[in-house]
Formats: sequence, C-alpha cells, structure tokens
Amino acid sequence: MLIGAHVSPAGGLPRAVERGVERDCRSIQIFNQSPRMWRPTAYGEEDFAAFREALAASPIDAVLIHAVYLVNSASEDEEIRRKSLASLIHSLTVGDAIGAAGVVLHAGSALQGDVGEAVVRAGSLIREALAETERCPLHLENTAGAGGTLGALVRGARGPDRRVRWRPAGRPVPRFVSPVRIGI
Repeated sequence: MLIGAHVSPAGGLPRAVERGVERDCRSIQIFNQSPRMWRPTAYGEEDFAAFREALAASPIDAVLIHAVYLVNSASEDEEIRRKSLASLIHSLTVGDAIGAAGVVLHAGSALQGDVGEAVVRAGSLIREALAETERCPLHLENTAGAGGTLGALVRGARGPDRRVRWRPAGRPVPRFVSPVRIGI
C-alpha cells in the first residue's frame, strides 16, 4: 500500500516531490494549478523534466493530480462546461508530461437539473478530454454535496437511452467513456 499526502507544487513542480519526501510519502497528490481559479499554470518541458528527475531520485512511487474544484463536467451552463473541459484537458496533459498515475476528478453535479442527463453530459465531456490527451488515466472521486452530485448516485438510476452502465460497486460509467483510461 502506498501512503502519501497532498502536497503543494508552489515554487515549482520539483518542490512537490521534496515536500513528499520530507513527509516520508510513497505517493503524492498535487494540484497542477490553483484549485479555485480557471487560469492554468504555464508549465514547460523544463518544468516537466525537472519534476521527472526529482521523482526518479526519490522514494515516491506514484503521483496523482487533483483536478481543480471548479470543474463541473455535468453542468448545463455552456461556459462552465467549456472551462471545465479546458481545465480537465490541461490536468491530463500535465499528467502525461510528468508521468502521473492519474488525474482525480469530481465528476460534477446536476445542481437542480436531471441527474440522468447530467451523467450523459459528464460522460461526453470526459470522453472529449480523454480523446484530446495521450495516456494519463482519469480517476472519478465520489463527492458529498448539496444534491445532484454524480458521485452520490445510487443503484438503479439510469441516464437517457440507458447509456449508463453500473459497475459492481454501484458507480455509473457512461458507456462511451474509455474503460482503459478511467478508474472509479
């Protein structure tokens, strides 16, 4: 079992590795940008190379990126969905570049809307983000919240046209999301 912590990459991506090592972590999780802003951090290949070098020299075996809290892949609001897609693509791209074990995502919320339709919207956005990136897996994290949260769905709910299938744990995955790159 890997034990780790959520650490800050403030001061540069390699600092996250240093912070993980200081805490005797075998795994770390980072935000690749401010979790409460849409503006992505402009990392370059030098940043990625320095991170990979620091990681290779450390006892850390796994790195996860947590997508920003603002992402709502299920939103009915087109601007929020556009920003969510761009942010998720950025997280997956950084994940590809640093060799992350995955990007952790709260899939979103239907808010006051239909949850089944929200699952379909979320699946569509997730599929598009995965298609725009190379290999970094996506991990859907359950959520608690003020209703309509996709991670709080219960067995038996179905999206339009029955496009949602259930895994044994009772968590939905839209059929058109790649099972190779998505974990729940």
